[in-house]
Amino acid sequence: MTKYLAVGNLSEEHTRDIKFFFQHPEFEFLNIGQKRDIYGRQRRPTRTILADANRGEYDLVIAGKLFYPSFNPRKSLLRNVANLTGNLIRHPNIAVGRIFPFSKYRGRLAVVDMQDTPVIDNSRFRLLNHCVCYFKRELPPNSCNAFLYTTAKTEDGTNVLNLKEFRDMVGKLRPISLGVDQEDAKLLAGVENVKKTDVFFSGGLTNHLNRQRGLKQLELLRSQNYSIDISYERIPRLEFLKRAAQAYLVWSPEGGGWDCYRHYEAALVGSVPLMQTPSIHRYAPLLDDVHACYYGIEGDQLEVRIRQILQNRNRLIQMGQAAKQHVLQWHTFEALSRYVIEETERTMLETGNGRGI
Repeated sequence: MTKYLAVGNLSEEHTRDIKFFFQHPEFEFLNIGQKRDIYGRQRRPTRTILADANRGEYDLVIAGKLFYPSFNPRKSLLRNVANLTGNLIRHPNIAVGRIFPFSKYRGRLAVVDMQDTPVIDNSRFRLLNHCVCYFKRELPPNSCNAFLYTTAKTEDGTNVLNLKEFRDMVGKLRPISLGVDQEDAKLLAGVENVKKTDVFFSGGLTNHLNRQRGLKQLELLRSQNYSIDISYERIPRLEFLKRAAQAYLVWSPEGGGWDCYRHYEAALVGSVPLMQTPSIHRYAPLLDDVHACYYGIEGDQLEVRIRQILQNRNRLIQMGQAAKQHVLQWHTFEALSRYVIEETERTMLETGNGRGI
């Protein structure tokens, strides 16, 4: 039987790095996060799991966010020492995470990075050097830009490929999406979606200039008798989904990163996500005028785009159904975990890197 090991945080919100694999019986989990495993996923003692890994019992090791506080060259020596000491005292189990970047696990190691930032932190370079594939959510269209300002030699993106270490790391980068839980996806796909409004939006505005500017355009459309449903306050998730399902379009501007749960939730309830022009390299993207609509952030392009696409509301209903099927096929946790495994195994065969753990 195929066996996989997922290594990451099983106690806090950052679990999303390896949450894709929770529904797969082939996976065993090793908690290297803060505090205890609140999900009860680690079934055996750490030493036993590591012993099996040393014997090559796992076909693939998946590493999520490693909480071990590596040396950060952008901080002082005193701050680095204090960060390391404090974290190890409070959360001694994170020390286990240090094993993977520095060990022989590189033979069958894949990394999942679901952080909002497009730049890969220096602390993850050791993992990048040792892994087969590195799946990054906010992957820049020019992958070289994932390393901007990480060293004195990469302050210019054009210089990244001149350095062998970075050439090798760039070649390992792969896109991935946030995804949605399989059971959640089935539930959302069954939500009634009789259309009552043209556009729906609910989301925070603080520290989001693009949202603040776009909201003014939505308010202008509403003053001109378009049916624009706006919630200025945080609303319960079920209410959000109900109102999203009733709209032809769900405005889904970027949040912490370009990729956003709202993109996929809107599609699953049969509405068309209305998104900014992509600023990342996407995995299995929702295509413009097929599953979704895109607009430029400059000037009044959001307003203009909405006017244009609302001229054919029947077409939007068809696009909403296409978007739903697309997300169910490519962006559920089950689909994404399959993608990570298959892409890593394909790369191992292609590079001859399947030498064992």
